[in-house]
Amino acid sequence: MSFLQRERSVADGQPVRLYEFSRGVKRWTWCGADRDITLLGSVYRAAAISDDGVRLTGETTADVLTITTPGRLEVAQLFRGAPPAAEVAVTVRDYHFGDPDEAASVRVVWVGSIQGVRWPQPDRAEIACQSLSASMERPGLRLTWERTCPHTIYDRRCGVDRNAHAVATTVQAMDGAAISNGALAAYPDGVFAGGFVEWQVGGGELDRRGIEAHDGSSLVLLGGTQGLALGMPCTVYPGCRQTAEYCSTQFGNLLNFGGFRHLPGKSPFDGDPVF
Repeated sequence: MSFLQRERSVADGQPVRLYEFSRGVKRWTWCGADRDITLLGSVYRAAAISDDGVRLTGETTADVLTITTPGRLEVAQLFRGAPPAAEVAVTVRDYHFGDPDEAASVRVVWVGSIQGVRWPQPDRAEIACQSLSASMERPGLRLTWERTCPHTIYDRRCGVDRNAHAVATTVQAMDGAAISNGALAAYPDGVFAGGFVEWQVGGGELDRRGIEAHDGSSLVLLGGTQGLALGMPCTVYPGCRQTAEYCSTQFGNLLNFGGFRHLPGKSPFDGDPVF
């Protein structure tokens, strides 16, 4: 019996919804059944997980899929504090339990990514997911005309090799908002402000957190120190002040500077014909 025949049948179907969350090579799989299900080489663990239904209204930004899960689910806990640096993808599949033809019995019904997580109750989490179509309709970033550089440090347009400026260190102390290591005091204050700290989270995946301020041996992190631990190795990357002088002296990268240093102070769009 085919998937569609089971779907349309009155008594032969045993529908189960399967949920897969992935972050790089790390994967988490659950199902809403009363037992674990092994399917196509993956084990979907049984959990109290459900969703509010797949909607196709024509307004992709409004077609948010809300998945309700136990509050302690691993994926939900990733968003308990600062969200992870990498996107967490979501794939929802429909399956009829007991179908001997596994490859033909599974249908992908929704693909997207996690937009945010809320805890309406301590033991229950609601994961808001945005569809892949909605993410494709977001407007792209545009370069601006300004005196300072609009590029992001270490991106393709900036061109600075981040590995040449990486500083390997460990977390010697932390207070929830900042981490510190005595070796960082050897660098001028503010060198790492605007940069980021990066660390391993397992499975070859990395997490990172922006650096808000650098004072002596202390780095204040955007979003706090969740995910870090005392003694944990990490890598710190300097930031950039986005000025031509700093680009030249700190990175020797003036040729790729994207700002307009001699931008006039008077706007050509203020209605005055005399420029």
